[in-house]
Amino acid sequence: MSVRSINSGAVALVLLTASAGRATASPICIDGSFADWAGVAAAWEDPVGDSSSAAVDFGRLWLADNERFLFLRFELGAEVDLSDGNDLRLYVDTDACSETGMPVNDLGAELEWRFGSRFGKLHVEGGATTVQHADIRFRAAPSYAAAAYEVAVGRDVLPDGLDPLIPGPVVRVALADGESGDRLPDAGTSVTHVLDTVAPPSPEAIPLTRISPDDLRIITYNVHRDAPWDPSLTDSFARALRAVDPDIINFQEVYDHSTEEVELLVEYLFPLSSPDEWFTAGNHDCKTASRYPIVEQWSLDGNLALLMDTIPALSRRLLVINAHLPCCSSHAARQAELDRIAAFIREARLPGGAIELEPGTPIVITGDLNLVGPARQLVTLTGGDIDDESTFGPDFAPDWDGSSLANLLLRQTELEMGYTWRSDSSTYWPGHLDYFSFTDTAIEATHGFVLYTPQMSPEHLTAHGLLAADSLASDHLIVCADFRAIPAQPGDYDRNGRAGLSDLAAFVACQNGPGSAPEPAPPFREQTCRDVFDATSDDDVDLSDFAAFAAGFVEGTHPPHHWKAEHRSRAASRERYAPVR
Repeated sequence: MSVRSINSGAVALVLLTASAGRATASPICIDGSFADWAGVAAAWEDPVGDSSSAAVDFGRLWLADNERFLFLRFELGAEVDLSDGNDLRLYVDTDACSETGMPVNDLGAELEWRFGSRFGKLHVEGGATTVQHADIRFRAAPSYAAAAYEVAVGRDVLPDGLDPLIPGPVVRVALADGESGDRLPDAGTSVTHVLDTVAPPSPEAIPLTRISPDDLRIITYNVHRDAPWDPSLTDSFARALRAVDPDIINFQEVYDHSTEEVELLVEYLFPLSSPDEWFTAGNHDCKTASRYPIVEQWSLDGNLALLMDTIPALSRRLLVINAHLPCCSSHAARQAELDRIAAFIREARLPGGAIELEPGTPIVITGDLNLVGPARQLVTLTGGDIDDESTFGPDFAPDWDGSSLANLLLRQTELEMGYTWRSDSSTYWPGHLDYFSFTDTAIEATHGFVLYTPQMSPEHLTAHGLLAADSLASDHLIVCADFRAIPAQPGDYDRNGRAGLSDLAAFVACQNGPGSAPEPAPPFREQTCRDVFDATSDDDVDLSDFAAFAAGFVEGTHPPHHWKAEHRSRAASRERYAPVR
């Protein structure tokens, strides 16, 4: 996922065509990625520049639906924090009748949703009733400020306790911004959306099992103020964690229990483990339990950095940063902690620093990052764009090949949603707050999911020993990712993720004998330069081997993971996004 931000007005959206459009069944997932909208044609394109200010200037609008949701995707022309500080409004004429509901443009809107105030009004039978996000099953992504969003509104919810919000078969929609005065579409017109009579296929269930048993499984889990030690909730945590069966567990919100108590808990949760199988470390509320030895640890504000001996799984050590950043409106404090994490990684990669990572060491940043508000914070996380350079030093590119980190966008196992936090009693709608960012030159993510048991089928619950309410033990969900080492590039002698000039020098030196080239990076020191460069297997490194080396040199890096490619495309237009190459 990438970064997003701004402030603005009120949205009025209306669907119009000369003849009502036919909806197309589309497997839309509200996760902040728009790739799944590729097969949906824009329902409306608002003229550019018809806004009275530099704030919101609506662009295109897309509409889709399934049996549970009406989906909308829209462009705002500027970064807006959708959940705060704006006067954007969404109007839905749920019965496509101008004579009922609130008069807006040429429609009668039964639902008026005020994004920045985080509540809505239900206009029925001449009255107006306040509704919250849980009443209408409102969802939106991304969770930080952005210039484009996708949202969902429940079709079959009963906000008045009697009637479905969207009975069908036709709806009309409008967006309006109170600050800029822009509307989508303009006054006097509307966009009509015909709901599909054929339900799209249900999202394919994501299996909990790893693709390969040798893959390294890491989870992040905010456990809501030491909840696993609540006797009424312990069994729910036990079932969920056993079903996922991780190798490395990153807990947040463990305030009142020590690392020793965390180790005892994990040994209870996994009773078949040997007593000395788990290793634990902690800083403030961030506690990590690992099946692999912890070589070293560092405190980064309230966050925790760990170097782990994962050579059996990844052929190299792993740096994991377990983070719980300040929440809600603490934007400056959250940015400062992100700056410190970025500076730590920069220093760890520099020779002679306080810590010095071996070239090509995989790095994973995970945890409850609370990325709400300014979008640039994700650019700091993944792109090394430090905000306070006077305190934390210069920007840098955090991956070994001089690029940004990859960022995972994961879906719930059996629901078309990507949120990782949900509290129906909060004024904030569910959001994606828990992250995985990583160096995809060293490791690749082979599998991943967000565990949400209330939407799992009875068959899958039984198969994994779960109960439907198990995920409700915390307001955050388990986010799980599996990783596998990426083989070195041809000719990548120093194991920094690419074949470069230093490798060319090693190749030339190797022609003078195995002892002439510098030692490769650990843990590959058992390899001689001939092991790496002797492509023809004639026990000599000469011009006959140069073609294989040159192929790796030209290719330069391992092909980027598709999650990273998505991040780069979104971040490319950001003004401050200028990673060092």
